[in-house]
Amino acid sequence: MARYSAQVKSAAALAVDTAFAAIVPAAAVACKIRRVTLGVVAGATTPTSQQVTVSINRGTARGTATTTVAGQRLDPRSAASGITGMDTVWSVVPTLAAADQFRVSFNTQSGVDLPWELLEEFVSDVGTANPVVFVNRDNALPASHSFVLSVEWEE
Repeated sequence: MARYSAQVKSAAALAVDTAFAAIVPAAAVACKIRRVTLGVVAGATTPTSQQVTVSINRGTARGTATTTVAGQRLDPRSAASGITGMDTVWSVVPTLAAADQFRVSFNTQSGVDLPWELLEEFVSDVGTANPVVFVNRDNALPASHSFVLSVEWEE
């Protein structure tokens, strides 16, 4: 299986329960999330020390994306990614499943690296109605603070 990655930066001062990225598979493509790395940047200053929570939610509808980032091949000999991309801005936000699939909390002055390898698998099944959505939970980000997200997947 080939591996791909995409990196995004969220809007600043993200409100609670706000989606900031979604991996969107094309109609005939499934993928396995293999690594998620999250951090916080604060413009030209040091990030405020604050606990934040990001959830990963299986979406039931893509929403209407206005900005999408294309996946990059980790091996330049691989075919182009079959994933539609990682949506980052919407005019209509994705519809989320009833419950978060996974939540992680960390301090804004640190970061988190979540590997899903071997027995741990996070699968996005075939179909554009099955995005994997990243959502800010519990605490709003302070002014000028943004999440930085890097996702690696296999197709």
